[in-house]
Amino acid sequence: MRRLVILTGVLVAVTATASIPAQTPSAGRRGAAPLGLAMSDGEPISFVLEHSGILDLTDPQRTALMNIRRVLRRVNAPFMERLDSLRELVGISMEPRRLGGEDREKLARLDSLAKPIKDSIRVNNDAANLQARSVLDSAQIVRLDSIIVDERGAADGRGRPPRG
Repeated sequence: MRRLVILTGVLVAVTATASIPAQTPSAGRRGAAPLGLAMSDGEPISFVLEHSGILDLTDPQRTALMNIRRVLRRVNAPFMERLDSLRELVGISMEPRRLGGEDREKLARLDSLAKPIKDSIRVNNDAANLQARSVLDSAQIVRLDSIIVDERGAADGRGRPPRG
């Protein structure tokens, strides 16, 4: 029931702001998201916008997607803050370094504590993805799905065979 309420709230918020003029997006950093969230869980709408050239997005589509992303970031902000608080509580440093046994234990504890938060973020991201797909035409959706498959394959070292 809680997920349905969150999903409905995100969809209503996205629909309500679809007519708000887009602001210049801040440069987002793509890459591995915290705590086992996939790249698409971190910034699913940014992923679509980053491939706007391949997808041949129109200006109205870009504007709509930027609005969806802005709402998603606002809805996910409290959850991201909670993840940061949990990370600090568990004592995990964000400095790049080799992980020892104690660090792995802390990460496992953090992952366990963060599961409900990650689930909420995923629900919000899934709702935004549905909204984003409704902005695209069928040919763009096919191209997007192909890009996603290619990127997932590259991320796990498998990739697709070369086209041509």
